[in-house]
Amino acid sequence: MSQQFVFWRTSEHLDARAVYEALMEGEPVVGLDLLDLDAAEQALIGVLPDWTVEARRADGGEQTMLFSPDQRASIDAGYSPESVTVSCSWMSEEQYNLVIQAMATLHLPLYDPQIDERFDSVPI
Repeated sequence: MSQQFVFWRTSEHLDARAVYEALMEGEPVVGLDLLDLDAAEQALIGVLPDWTVEARRADGGEQTMLFSPDQRASIDAGYSPESVTVSCSWMSEEQYNLVIQAMATLHLPLYDPQIDERFDSVPI
């Protein structure tokens, strides 16, 4: 089972579904903040310290790939200047929440496309 989570920051009131669709098409979205993608990658890696890092932006790649110790669960994170998209496979709800909290510490609220909901205020 997999889930996709998308994180971006804005001070404007934007239609979350329209933002998501534009980001998935690779289109720029006016009103989104530019992100510190290195910090986002470090937060993802740091929240799951026992996971194996298979790929990382810091090494010149375009994505971050992590695998659980048993190699069953995984994260594939992609980046644009304004967003972080995290695809999670075979993870527990607790692990999903770790990812969401890691992004929340960077003030990057969650958009969950599975339920078409943006969570603008997430406790840190």
